Amino acid sequence: MKKILIFPGSQRKQSLNRRLAAHFESLLKQEFYVEILESDTVDLPLFNQDLENDSLVIDKVKQVYQRFFNADGLIVVSPEYNGSVSPYLKNTVDWISRLPRIIAEQGYINPFHGKPMLLASATPGQSGGVLGLQSARNVFSYLGGLILAEQVALPYATDAWKDDGSLIDPYLNAYLQQTLKRFEVVVKSLSISPQQ
Repeated sequence: MKKILIFPGSQRKQSLNRRLAAHFESLLKQEFYVEILESDTVDLPLFNQDLENDSLVIDKVKQVYQRFFNADGLIVVSPEYNGSVSPYLKNTVDWISRLPRIIAEQGYINPFHGKPMLLASATPGQSGGVLGLQSARNVFSYLGGLILAEQVALPYATDAWKDDGSLIDPYLNAYLQQTLKRFEVVVKSLSISPQQ
């Protein structure tokens, strides 16, 4: 069974993006092994090259790196912070993408290269986080991610859910389902290993 890693870009436990991540998990768990990367398991300091010689920090980076590397597909669900991705998301990606350079002799490679990716965002406002999604697309495209053309931008997310966990807006719900199906097809059809 292929593995999907869902990466919520918010550290807040009750965040709208964490809720959207859980919604994705509920829709995918019949077809995939699904993991949500919780922020308390990441817990990395602000990226600083002076810390690259700190074995405790690098051991933590290795653990988080392995979660990304082992996934067959990645869903990034991030809030929009001032028109960009969250600092927490960017910091995590900066550490993970840096690891192959820190310890190149150990065979670490870029875990994002060729990785099928779906980008999503949930916001309380009307934009759905589209500027943050564009920023995320730039970051992960630079790293070689295979990013689905479609994305999920959930506006007015504070009031977007029914009590049963489904989305109130039937059109948005249908779009989310269709987008997720396309992502599933891509993940199932590809067996690309990450490359340097």
